[in-house]
Amino acid sequence: MSNHPIKIGLMPPLTGLVELYGPEICYAAEIAVADINQQGGVIGRPLELVIEDDGSMPETAIAAAKKLVEHHRCDAIIGNLLSNSRIAVASRIAEPNRVPYLNFSFYEGSISGRYFFSYSALPNQQISAMIPYMVRHYGHKIYFAGNNYEWPRGSIDAAKEVLQQLGGEVVGEEYLNIGVSAFEIEQLLSGVARSGADIFVPYFAGSDQITLLKRFVERGLKEKMAVVMGHYDEAMVRLLPQQVRSGFYSCNSYFMAVETPRNRAYLQQLASHPKVKGLWPEGNGVMTNFGEGTYTCVRAYAQAVAMAGSTESEAVVAALEQGVIDSCQGEVRMDSETHHAWVNSYLARCRNDGTFELIESFGQLPPIIPQRYQQHRALHQPASAAIPSELTTVLPRPGSDSSVELIFGQILDITDMAVIATDEEGRVLQANRGARELFGYTMDEFIGMSVHILLPPNLRDFHQQAFKSFVEGEPMQLRMGERGEITGYRQDGTFFPAQASISKFRNSGRWVMVASMQDISAKKRAEEVLLWRATHDPLTRLANRSLIKTRMQSALDRTETSGHQVGVLFIDLDQFKLVNDTYGHDAGDQLLIRVANILLEQVRAGDIVARLGGDEFVVLCENITHLSVLEALAEQVIRAMRFPFSLGGQELICTASVGVALGTGGQFSADELLRNADAAMYYSKEQGRDAWSLFSEDLTDRARSRLEMINGLRRAVERNEFELAYQPIVVAETGEIKGAEALLRWYPPGGSVSPAQFIPLAEESQLIISIGRWVFERVCQMQARLQQQFGEQAPYLSVNLSKVQLNCDEIVTEFAQILRETGASPRSILLELTETSLFSDVEKNLAVLRGLNRLGMDIAVDDFGTGYSSLLQLLKLPISTIKIDRDFIDGIDKQHDARLVTSAIIKMGKALNKSLIAEGVETKTQWLELCVLQCDAIQGFYFYRPMLADEFLTTLTHQFDKS
Repeated sequence: MSNHPIKIGLMPPLTGLVELYGPEICYAAEIAVADINQQGGVIGRPLELVIEDDGSMPETAIAAAKKLVEHHRCDAIIGNLLSNSRIAVASRIAEPNRVPYLNFSFYEGSISGRYFFSYSALPNQQISAMIPYMVRHYGHKIYFAGNNYEWPRGSIDAAKEVLQQLGGEVVGEEYLNIGVSAFEIEQLLSGVARSGADIFVPYFAGSDQITLLKRFVERGLKEKMAVVMGHYDEAMVRLLPQQVRSGFYSCNSYFMAVETPRNRAYLQQLASHPKVKGLWPEGNGVMTNFGEGTYTCVRAYAQAVAMAGSTESEAVVAALEQGVIDSCQGEVRMDSETHHAWVNSYLARCRNDGTFELIESFGQLPPIIPQRYQQHRALHQPASAAIPSELTTVLPRPGSDSSVELIFGQILDITDMAVIATDEEGRVLQANRGARELFGYTMDEFIGMSVHILLPPNLRDFHQQAFKSFVEGEPMQLRMGERGEITGYRQDGTFFPAQASISKFRNSGRWVMVASMQDISAKKRAEEVLLWRATHDPLTRLANRSLIKTRMQSALDRTETSGHQVGVLFIDLDQFKLVNDTYGHDAGDQLLIRVANILLEQVRAGDIVARLGGDEFVVLCENITHLSVLEALAEQVIRAMRFPFSLGGQELICTASVGVALGTGGQFSADELLRNADAAMYYSKEQGRDAWSLFSEDLTDRARSRLEMINGLRRAVERNEFELAYQPIVVAETGEIKGAEALLRWYPPGGSVSPAQFIPLAEESQLIISIGRWVFERVCQMQARLQQQFGEQAPYLSVNLSKVQLNCDEIVTEFAQILRETGASPRSILLELTETSLFSDVEKNLAVLRGLNRLGMDIAVDDFGTGYSSLLQLLKLPISTIKIDRDFIDGIDKQHDARLVTSAIIKMGKALNKSLIAEGVETKTQWLELCVLQCDAIQGFYFYRPMLADEFLTTLTHQFDKS
């Protein structure tokens, strides 16, 4: 064997973001080289492995490749793990120097060059089978995220194409620069948690991915969605705790669990490597697709040299195009047209011990270059042909032209943008400081570089054609805005949006092109924020009404092929306004955030939670096969809401009313399904709250009637459909009328409506404020009339106030004005409030009640004994009268307990110097019992039923005539 070795340069990432893969890549290359040399080397010469650290970044990878080619004189180079480094090495080292460059790492498919050969998976070889499998088993909604460079973007684009063909939906897509911060991860995962994704597909490199997965699990998201990756392997899971790593899916060309003779033999060799102490999971010996790809690359190059009979580049290229390799994953066959190999594809899931279970083998798949790289893909030309200019990046520096430099210097003096001047072939002549800072190149690196390198790989051919057209065309300038938005490509492989203008002028008979650029990343971020705000609730960060309706319609559309149903839970908080009014809006906001988090915890994987506005939330559930699933979820939500929470040092409970509806796209639109759930929710409210109800067709009629009633109430005052009836209140001992309660009656065209039906709706719609103002004005007018007719003997009138009115800041001012305008005596008007409404917001109620009391009106507690007031609260409020609830009166002559409670209320009232009125007295026995207990006044059918104004006046006149 000749002593003159064939040198292969290897660029593993021994430092930086993906350094965890560096050792195994070296071991794989060393084992492959040792095998070949043991068999006599290649064409009678030994292989020599030369290793240079690529540093996990393009600039360090370029330096490593340059050293291997120029200093070590390597015949071929193998690398690089990260796509941005690979693109840089291919375009700036391998192609210009005509050195075969073999790739061991899966990537997006952006590189087209005569000397580039890829032995790892393209997106279709990872994704075309992976995405359909995950969609079939977990659902159609996917959230994509990754680092901001070509591999994640290209791979995710390919995945989205597959998902679209399956009728799926992208519910999130985000790209972050390499070296993701903890804050960025939290923001990303907050969006993932609220997206309702069935599947999360993260495309982050190395340590970024590890950090992300740890936080994903710590936040409890593992139970909410499936996770699948194209680069999750034994090396990565070694660095993850058991509770994090298990259960995640990965799809790639190789796992250690692959059963092939070559793989078994290789793993035995790996276990015997001096730096390896046993195989994973018992030891530190691992091989991932990167190591396997390196092993394949070394063997492929050796095979090609043997076939070519020399290391001459063109002969080796021709041989590489025909290569078929028996590798650890199985057979790997090069496609001569694309220079990308047919590789095997396996879907695997990580076990608790960190090994991978092969779920499915998709066989050997052909390489398909993604559409984004196909449009202007270069042909593989022999060395005698011109090298495509998009790959000719380091060119001889043009001769210095002082006039050009002078003109360009003048341009630099008057601009604060990035400015680049090129010759008519697109070679950079000069770049100002703004350009150097924006793209990350030094001046020496810029000079002679092809300007097309400053765009992503998929846009370079198109840009080259557009550039040529501008050089040859008539326009002398294209201003910013005329070119539209472009995408810049930094040296480190990251993308940024930009606006650019381009001008040209003649110098020494040749065109000089001047491009000026502005990074518009801040503008794009602002646009993204505006879009987010248009589709999300800023307080809870949940989907808003607009977005949930879009998601709902998409889900309904998918039912046509799935055969499953879509379910909706419409959730409305009970007594939320009470919390808001009692503790303030900040407390209300805290409650809404808490509810959002509760719902996110309770829902199934793939369910979407949204806030429609106010205290209304929606849960969208897809793939419902049995009603019991929705019933169970509704029960869970109801139970979870009952748990008390601390607010301002106090424990509060805010229950919820839930409406449930389900159906298919053939039955309902999103609006209709949402409306059905809303109707069911209102039925839950009517049934006593803190419950859930399932929609049925009769609820549609109820909802329609309810809406018609609210609309009717809006017009009832102007149409004079309201009337007041008066039920006299008499002295208990004598039966003499001492007052009367004003009761509202509604007579719309279709017939009278019970107050039990329309009063709750008036309160809920806030119409009670304007209706209550009308009632108070009519009562004041009646009181003024009574005073004029009966003088000091005129009875007082009582008017009911709603808790909604109590929370109206203007009520004191409005009532004072009405009293002045009508001339009514405030001392003859009693304001009645239920016990519950009195104590809904004690501090605010106290201020309003004192204001009303200062106007001269007394306050009565209605339905006393049915609420939750305390003596201390009663003492705080300006109350003159207590009305005993009819439920106690009804049993006073039959039930011993009812008599005891009534007696206790009367004694308490007298001890507090309050007047006592018994409501609902219907029999003589009840009246006599109340007289014995020394109740002050009686109201009920035994004495008088409610009567209209004229009848009430006649009754009073008759009473006074008798006296």
